[in-house]
This record gives sequence, C-alpha cells and structure tokens, in this order.
Amino acid sequence: MQRNLFLILFLAVCGACAADRPKGPAVIAKPAAFETLAWGDPQFSCSHCVDEARKRAGDLRDDDRVLAWIRGYSDGGAIPHRFFLNRYRVISDTYGVFVHDPDAGFARGFAPSYDFSFHGWRNGVMVMKHKDGTLYSCLTGIAFDGPKKGARLKPVPTLVCDWGFWLKRYPDGVTYSMYAKYQPVDLPNEINEDSRKSRGPADKRLPADELVLGVSKGKEAKAYPLARLAKEGVIADEVDGESIVVLWEPDTKTAAAYKPVAHQPRKFPTSNSGNPFPTGTPLPEGAPALPKRRLTLQPAGKSGGALFIDKETGSRWDIAGRAIEGELKGWTLSWLEGTQVKWFAWAAEYPETAVYGRTKSAAAERRLKKVLGEADGALATPDDKPHFRAR
Repeated sequence: MQRNLFLILFLAVCGACAADRPKGPAVIAKPAAFETLAWGDPQFSCSHCVDEARKRAGDLRDDDRVLAWIRGYSDGGAIPHRFFLNRYRVISDTYGVFVHDPDAGFARGFAPSYDFSFHGWRNGVMVMKHKDGTLYSCLTGIAFDGPKKGARLKPVPTLVCDWGFWLKRYPDGVTYSMYAKYQPVDLPNEINEDSRKSRGPADKRLPADELVLGVSKGKEAKAYPLARLAKEGVIADEVDGESIVVLWEPDTKTAAAYKPVAHQPRKFPTSNSGNPFPTGTPLPEGAPALPKRRLTLQPAGKSGGALFIDKETGSRWDIAGRAIEGELKGWTLSWLEGTQVKWFAWAAEYPETAVYGRTKSAAAERRLKKVLGEADGALATPDDKPHFRAR
C-alpha cells in the first residue's frame, strides 16, 4: 500500500514538473498569407539587370531595395523587393531559395531548391516549409521540426543594397524577367500581427527594433549594431577564433562581413546547379590557380568609386567584396554568413549571441551582472565604463 502511494506521489510530482517545463516557441501557421514563387511558373524566367532596367525604366527606382547574391555567373544577381520579394516572401529557384521577412528586417538566400514555400512565423521570424513537411527558420536556415529536424540549409552569399548601385556596378548581373504580372508592391506601414504574436520575451541588451548585422560562424554568433558600424566604416574583429572584417556602405546602408582573404577571379557556370559555392575556373582562361591573399582593409572614401582599400596592394574594393581597381582587380573576398536584421529576431534565434563593443556573449553578460550585482537591463558600453573591453 505504501509502495503504491509513493508511486502515485512520484508520478504526480513528475507530471507537475513536466507541466512547468518551458515549451518551445509556438509556430503561427498561415501558409496562405503569402504566395510562393517557384521555378516552373510559366512567367518566371531569368534576364539581366541592364535589360530589365530598360524594360521597366518607368517603374524601377535607383533606391529600390534589392537582395543581391554576390558570387557566381555574371558576378551574381539582384532581386528587386518591390517587384518580387514584397509579394512572394519565399522564392524557390535554381539560383537559390530567397526569403524576405520585412517584419524582422531581413532578406537572405539559401542553396537552390524548388521545394520550399512560405508557412508562417515563429519567434517573430518567418518560417518556410519543405515539401517533406520539415519546418525551417528563414533567418538561420535551421530545421526545427519535421523529418530533417536539426539540419541546416547552406547559405548563398547575399547582401541587401539599392538597385541603382547594383545596376551601375554589375549591369550584366542576373535578375528575373519583369513581366507585366510583376507590378511594384509597397510594404504595409504596420507590422504583421501574426508575426508580432509569435514573438517571445525581448532580449534587453539592445532595443528590439535596432538594426544589426548578425554574423554566424562555427559555434559563435555576433551582432554588430549598424549605428556603430556606420560610424566606424570598417571593423576588424574575431568570431569563433578567426579574423573577420565587417564593412559598411553608407549610400545604400549596406553591411557585409568577410574573411580578410582574397581569391583570384574565376569563371562560374550559368547556374549554381544545386551548389551554392561553385568552384569555377581561374580567369583568364588557362590561367594557373594562384594562392589566396590575406589583406588588411580600411576605408578609402569614394575616390575611384570604391569605399575600401587594402594596405598590401592599394587595390580598391566595393561592398560586394570585389576589387574593382588596382593590382587585385577582379579578386573577391571570402563572404561570411552575415544578415542585416532587427535585434529582436537575431537574439531570439541566437540567444547566446555576443554584441560588438560589449561582453563576448549573453552568458558572459549574465555572469558579469551577477558579479556586479546589476539589475536586469542593458549593461554599460565600453565608452561608459573603461573596464569593459570591446573585442
């Protein structure tokens, strides 16, 4: 009798503990909220920026935001938000799976596939669904539910800039044919309510809607507030034990992160063919493969049409990580997985992220708060307290 009573009490306690155990963030599923554009649509084909600029000269604006993939055939390509990504929040194509989440403030790309569609929100971040039922975060590319749970999509090197900048720099870059059905669509002025409802508790280290460049590498993630990056122009830093350089282009308000390592010019196939990092062949044709070059980048002003210059050769570089003048003209920097995004979304998907100019990580900040006996809330920055050192 006593044994049975003990067993009942034990099971009751376990049940109470299980009930109190925090659950994962809920998904708000609204797959019909936004149409997905996938390869196979009869009016979904490729063109070149210079051709579409002529065709839609009266509709395209220099300040139209575009999601640009910055490597591959024709030096990459660009997708105007107003014509495609404002309406189709997920594009599933041969060049990549491209996503745009304006409520969380980001757009980016993953390895080519025809099999993804918009699904809903989680953590205030868009969710897409693979045809096998697996759900993926559109920000991290990590599968959090379904047959491939735990898998991660390969990123395609991308950044967000302006159409006028991209057209001037890369007129022969790829874009999508802007048939009459693709009319400009402006974003609503208010946050999508389903996106808002899916948000969890705020990380108070930064204001929720502050824009950052979130960089993920290896086992570490780090956020670079754009306001600070805009002041510094170039930030040399370290993530996951490796040197990186973070660049800022003020006219288009574009941030990007690279390894400070350059590779010789290469010719790429006309499609990624399922490979987001095609190897290509050295240019000019028949040229031998040359060793990588480690560089030190610094702001160069706008002289010569470039914003960055390397100390080693004096070559000039643009925000796409490509040398456009000098000894290394045509060489490219190694892109790092960086995404311009609102802080609340980055912190929700990378809760242990570090913040540039502060302590190394969320865990380090928690330990420091405990030592100093500070209340919850943002810690002082290095400028406020000299005993904090920015990395």
